[in-house]
Amino acid sequence: MKIPKREYTAEFKELSVKRVKEGQTVGAVCKELGLVEQTLRNWVKASVPSSPSLSLNGFGIAITAISCCLSLSASYHNCRRK
Repeated sequence: MKIPKREYTAEFKELSVKRVKEGQTVGAVCKELGLVEQTLRNWVKASVPSSPSLSLNGFGIAITAISCCLSLSASYHNCRRK
């Protein structure tokens, strides 16, 4: 018998990841919330941008880093042209 895939809200994922980032172990959080450890590990990994590029993860679009880089690049090129 196949186990049905569970779906979680973005808020639930964020709160679960926050608990891990605040120092609780993945195992403890999973046991308390009834999650599979690999699922929570995937959420934690997805919540940390791996590079300053545009990345889409389960919690939305991370554009702060790329926006900052583009802004700095444009400022640099404008200064060099003057």
